Amino acid sequence: MRKYVLSFLAALITIPIVGAVIADNKGTPPTIVWEKNLEDAIAKAKTTGKSILLDFFVPT
Repeated sequence: MRKYVLSFLAALITIPIVGAVIADNKGTPPTIVWEKNLEDAIAKAKTTGKSILLDFFVPT
């Protein structure tokens, strides 16, 4: 029982600290730059040697 109480108290202390660190990073630019069409993404991937992540988004 003591183990569970201590882990709960540790989570209560850790979660606000981690939340504050994440909130401080709001001014940084995004790490993923989304291309508007597939041809541009393929051309950019070939020149940089990186993979392509396809996101199929259907607005409702």
